[in-house]
Amino acid sequence: MNKYLFTFILATTVLIACQKNEVLKTEDYACDLPIVDPSLTHPKAATYQGILDKNAKNGMVGAILLVKDKEGLWMGASGQADIASNVPMKSCNTFLIASISKVFTAAAVYRYADKGLLSTDDLISKWLPTEMIDKIDNAKEAKISHLLSHTSGIHDFYTNRFELDRTNKVFNEWDKEKVVTYIYGKKANFEVGSSYAYSNTNYLLLSIILEKVSGKSFEQVYQEEIFSPLNLSSAYYSETDPIPAGCVKGYSDFTADGNLIDSQHLYQDELGIGGDGGIAINAYDLAVFLEELMKGNLISDSSLEEMTNWFDMPEDWHWKTYGQNENGFGLEKFNTDYGYAVGHTGGIDGFSSFGFYFPDEDMTYILFVNNTKAFDTAKKAIFEEVMSLMFD
Repeated sequence: MNKYLFTFILATTVLIACQKNEVLKTEDYACDLPIVDPSLTHPKAATYQGILDKNAKNGMVGAILLVKDKEGLWMGASGQADIASNVPMKSCNTFLIASISKVFTAAAVYRYADKGLLSTDDLISKWLPTEMIDKIDNAKEAKISHLLSHTSGIHDFYTNRFELDRTNKVFNEWDKEKVVTYIYGKKANFEVGSSYAYSNTNYLLLSIILEKVSGKSFEQVYQEEIFSPLNLSSAYYSETDPIPAGCVKGYSDFTADGNLIDSQHLYQDELGIGGDGGIAINAYDLAVFLEELMKGNLISDSSLEEMTNWFDMPEDWHWKTYGQNENGFGLEKFNTDYGYAVGHTGGIDGFSSFGFYFPDEDMTYILFVNNTKAFDTAKKAIFEEVMSLMFD
C-alpha cells in the first residue's frame, strides 16, 4: 500500500474515533486497594512523587508508579486517566498491561504441569487441531517449552495484513482461531529450538492449548489458576467484553505531530484474543502476582526452576536500557546496574507497562504509562532515577 494512502486512511480512522469519545464521570474511575495505602508514611514518598511528576510532564498523559524498597511500599500517580473526561490518575486505577499477560499465561501452563494435566515436553500437535498444525510452519516439531521460551520459530501474527486490518476496521470480531490464520503458510523464522524470536503467536497457541487441556474457557483458566488463588481483585480478562469498567484510556501520537489521540479504536481489537496480552490489572495486584510467583507460592519449585532457566538472547533482541539480554520460559531477565530483576514489559497502542521484581533484594518496580513510543526518554529517566533511590 502506498504510504501516503495508508497515512490518509489512518488519519481518517483516528478522526472518526476521536469524534466519538465518551465523556465519563470521575466516579466512573473510582477504585480501591485491598490494603491501607502506606505511601504517605514512606520516608521517600515526596522524592518518588517528584520523580514521577517531573518526568510525566515530558509528554506523558498519565502514569502510575509502584515501588517496594527496603523501607516499604509506595504508590503514586500523575497526569490523567481520561483526557476527554478530565479525570486525574489514581494509583489504584486499572491498566491494560499488554504482554505482561504472557507471564500469567506461562504461570497457568506450569500450574497445569504441576497437576499432571500436561507436560512442557508435550508436542503442541498433541493438543492443537490437525488442520491448524498442518498450516503452521514448525508446528509439527514444536513443544510447549518452545512456545514458552519463544524458541519455536513460529511466525508472529502481527503481519502486515493483520496491522492493516486492525487499523482500517474498528471491530474485526477476532477470536483466537481467526487470528492464527494470519500466519498460515508463513515461513518459520528458524528451525525449532535453534534460536530466539519474540512471537505473540506462541502465547496465542498456549491459550488454545490451555482451553483444550481444561475443557474450560481461557477466562476461566486465568480466574481459577491465577486471579482467585492470589486474590487479585482488580485482575480482569474477557473475550466478550475485553475492556473493564474504570480502565484508564490509552493515547497515541499517530500522526507524529505531537497530538495525542484516544487509541481505543485500535487497542480494543487486540484484546481478548488469547494469552499474548489482554489482562487489565492495577499496579498493586501486578506486584503481588510477580512476588508470589517468584517466592514459589503459585507454582512448584521445579516449575519455577524451569521457568527461570535463563538463556542468552541474540544480540539484536537485547534491550540495553533495562539490561534485558536473557530470557526464560515465560519470564524475562533484566541485568540492571543494581542487580538482576525478573518480570516482563508490555505495550500496545496507548499503553506501556513495566513489571520488575528483584528476588535477591525482595524489591519491586512497576510503571504504567497510558501513552506510548514517543516518550521513551521519560520512561527511561523514571527508571534510572527510581533505581538510584531504591538502592541508595
